[in-house]
Amino acid sequence: MPYLQIQTNSDVKPEQQTTLLANASQTVAQALGKPERYVMVALQANTPMLFAGTDQPTAFLVLKSIRLPTASTAELSKKLCAFIEDSLKIPKDRVYIEFTNAEASLWGWDGRTF
Repeated sequence: MPYLQIQTNSDVKPEQQTTLLANASQTVAQALGKPERYVMVALQANTPMLFAGTDQPTAFLVLKSIRLPTASTAELSKKLCAFIEDSLKIPKDRVYIEFTNAEASLWGWDGRTF
């Protein structure tokens, strides 16, 4: 049920994508305390983007989840920014993250909702 979208203007080589996605999936599962079998991660690299008026490396993340612990978004931000900085070498101050708490009845999977 957790979904992490990573959008960046950085070039991510095809041979790096699988590792990046796998590590992101593990990071989200651990940070949220949810089984990784429910985590979905998407990557949109090489996206034309500006942040603070420059096209220096930047990233926009969206983390959606059922029962997203809103009291923990500051800690989630810290972990996700560190992950992006370590993985893509994008400074933390060039990353925005949108957190969305999804209602279980509005999240479908396997022909039903949660």
